[in-house]
Formats: sequence, structure tokens, C-alpha cells
Amino acid sequence: MLLLAHTGITLAAFRGWEKAAVYRGFVKLPGLIDYRLVLVGSMLPDIIDKPLGGFILRESLGNGRIYCHTLVFLLLLLGMGIFFRYKLNRPGFFVLAGGSLVHHVLDGMWLFPSTFLWPAYGWGFPKGNAEAWLEYWIKSLLTNPIVYLPEIAGVLILIFFGIKLIFQVNLREFIFTGKLSRV
Repeated sequence: MLLLAHTGITLAAFRGWEKAAVYRGFVKLPGLIDYRLVLVGSMLPDIIDKPLGGFILRESLGNGRIYCHTLVFLLLLLGMGIFFRYKLNRPGFFVLAGGSLVHHVLDGMWLFPSTFLWPAYGWGFPKGNAEAWLEYWIKSLLTNPIVYLPEIAGVLILIFFGIKLIFQVNLREFIFTGKLSRV
């Protein structure tokens, strides 16, 4: 998956979870989630791994799915979330962990156990071809429904949220607080 599927689908999943939690009474006050962190978390594995594996370690790996596409990374974010939430009353790392978890699910990381379960299968990562990434992404986006359908869904979700933010005069609140209180 590419950018729009990750961000749009993750945003919708978090918003749906938040609305259901408030409706069921699990959460007393709506608007506890910082959706700016949801958007960052939805792309965090790629934000770190693509430059690291595709450019910095291009000669040795050439792979954009390395450290941050592992279960170890999710557990590290979760551990940081527990620490910051219970010691400092800051839930931000939980949100990042949740966004990254959705990223892993959308990438189907369980299909790549040598990466997802690193270092259980050894300390190395599968070697990729960094030169072929762009060509592969474009070809997949144009021909593979497993790629282009989620991208279309992500675009539609982002457009929906964007229109709601703009027409409900909520954009400023979102930019400064990360809240989606009236969307």
C-alpha cells in the first residue's frame, strides 16, 4: 500500500473506534485522540524504513521494509506508550503504536515472517532492489486491485474528512489540537 490508503484507512479506523468507545461508554469524553499522531503513526514505519533501507543502506539492503516493519518495533512503541501514559499521563505513544499497527496490517506483514518476526529468523533482512521501487509502485498502482482499491478508499476517506473539517470550521482546531470533535 501507498500513502493514501495508509493514512485514510487508519484515520477512519481510529475515528470509528473512538465513536464506538464513546457510544458504548468505554470512554467518557470524546476527542481524546490526537489525530495528527494517528496520521504520523499510520506512516511511521515507512517514514523511517524507506529512507533508511532504500537510500542509506541501499547497497547492503535496498529494502524499504526493515526495522520499523517488525513486531519488535510495535512492542517498543507499546512499551513507550505504557510508560508515558502511566508515568506522565501522555497517551501519544499509544496512538503512534495503534497507527503503526494498522500500517502493519494493511501491509500484510504477517506474510513476511523473516521481516515481521525479526530477529527470530536471523539478524539480516531480505535484500531488495531499490532501483525498481518506483517502477513497481507505479505498475502496482495501475494494474493491481489489491493496491489501487485501498488507495481509492483512502483518497475518498481523506476527502470526506477534509470537507468536513473545512465546512465545519474545524480545520484550525485540528491543526492546533489534533482533535476531530465535530467530524
